[in-house]
Amino acid sequence: MNKFNKNKSHFNKYGYCIINSFFNKKEIVNLDKKVETFIKKKSNKLKGKNINFTKNKSINTVHDVDKFESFFKKFALRKKNLDLAGFFLDSKPEFRKCEIFSKPAKTGLPAPLHQDNYLWALKNNNGITFWIALDKSNKNNGGLYYVKSSHRLGLLKHENSYMPGTSQKIPKKLIKKKKLFNVITPSLKPGDMLIHHCLTVHGSNANKSLKSRRGFTIQYKDKKSGYNKTLLKNYKINLIKQLKARKQI
Repeated sequence: MNKFNKNKSHFNKYGYCIINSFFNKKEIVNLDKKVETFIKKKSNKLKGKNINFTKNKSINTVHDVDKFESFFKKFALRKKNLDLAGFFLDSKPEFRKCEIFSKPAKTGLPAPLHQDNYLWALKNNNGITFWIALDKSNKNNGGLYYVKSSHRLGLLKHENSYMPGTSQKIPKKLIKKKKLFNVITPSLKPGDMLIHHCLTVHGSNANKSLKSRRGFTIQYKDKKSGYNKTLLKNYKINLIKQLKARKQI
């Protein structure tokens, strides 16, 4: 029996699950150091869609970090990660990308309700995110929240959010129509990990606390899954439109 069967049952029912202490102290300290070093030494070279800042110019999110630091891709491709991803996908996994969510104290930005696959555009909707806690994460510091069982709703309509880091959001009218109000904010410690389905509706509040809420994410998809080129093209067009409006390009 796979030791993560209970986690997967929860995932299948609610669209997300928590795996406590998936990474040991040594692993999480090493990842934390690599993230901090990357931010200090390489983030100043990033621009456009790859990095977003808070109003006081603190780093809020960094995207596609595996393209700029080889350690992150190697970390994502570790056997323990791939085995777990394959177990949750019920297929051979393929790595997509890594992101850093710094969400600094006092100024960390909110993320509107959205589904990852509206941005990814996978044809069969078979993708997952590993959200790894580098700090304690909870309601008080803008922890990630989920709408239970929303992965069963299929791909929902989105609209431009004009918010740095999360360019798409589910319209308010649709949130009300679908009654996307039953949210839960898991509490995490460093080394804990959330896994959520690419159709699970999720978001987060602003971090107004005195503590940062840093997370590192890894995205995986079904290796056999292709991309909806039309949806992906429309997403990229809208992203560029927003980046221009925010004067990021």
